Amino acid sequence: MNHSQASIPLSVWYDGDCPVCRQEVALYRRIDRDDLITWIDIVALADNELPVGRTREDLLGKFHARAADGPWQIGVDAFAAIWRHLPVLKWFAFVFRLPIIRQVAQIAYLGFLKWQRHHRARRAGVFVSKEAPEPRG
Repeated sequence: MNHSQASIPLSVWYDGDCPVCRQEVALYRRIDRDDLITWIDIVALADNELPVGRTREDLLGKFHARAADGPWQIGVDAFAAIWRHLPVLKWFAFVFRLPIIRQVAQIAYLGFLKWQRHHRARRAGVFVSKEAPEPRG
């Protein structure tokens, strides 16, 4: 990555109701002393403030990042984009390009998302079954 890519502002949408997400964003904010990243709490947005072409459910489903009007970076790609923008972490962002590391990161992230969906539903007072209901009839 060249220097000009890191200087393009990055916007990141995160779940402000998720305790783990809030802690991680707080850590990234402390590292980002030059305000290279704009952090957007999805939960705090009004419907008309959502990015064009994205629903709240889309954004809450996985981490989303976008530089200017560039392509959306979702999930592990969003983490890689964040790391590329943060001086302390930019030298480690390359690990997401290594196939085995990327695959392990994807699996770990999918596991986290499953945990997060369960806990988001619990916070909302919705029962989440671990198994699909058996068909009746």
